[in-house]
Amino acid sequence: MNHTLQNTTSQTLLQLQTLLQQMSPERYRESLPVLSDSSVGKHVRHVLEFYQCLFNGLPGGLVDYDTRIRDLILETDISTAIVALEAVLKRIAQVAADQALRLQTTYGTHEAVVVPTTLYRELIYNLEHCIHHQALIRIGVQSLAQSHELPVTFGVAPSTVQHQQITCAP
Repeated sequence: MNHTLQNTTSQTLLQLQTLLQQMSPERYRESLPVLSDSSVGKHVRHVLEFYQCLFNGLPGGLVDYDTRIRDLILETDISTAIVALEAVLKRIAQVAADQALRLQTTYGTHEAVVVPTTLYRELIYNLEHCIHHQALIRIGVQSLAQSHELPVTFGVAPSTVQHQQITCAP
């Protein structure tokens, strides 16, 4: 697998794992007004299920994010979420090569749209999707009374981090 993609994905997910290991179960599932009454757990579940849909679609070559399970246990039980996150990290480490896939979606209609894609393209999409949700999670965590140390790069796109390093260099 492309080592940059694999490393960036793993590092991003490990940041999320570190946060979850620091959070209390109550805070993980707490409804937060700043997140439109969503919770950190709901955002984590959403990210995990997109990765699960990708990996579940590999054997048949068809990925469909619309068919995710929306497993309430992932958004309410932090221990289950950590185990699922570890499983995703393991699957990412096992990716050896790119492969052709098809992506299916309905956009809320009854007619499916199917387009060609690849495993690497979908891994990039999932990484960007994860970073986006980590940015929202950051907002949620900052609204909590309990303090959590988040890396400055948590929820920030790698290209933004690189840009900031270049523009802020002495």
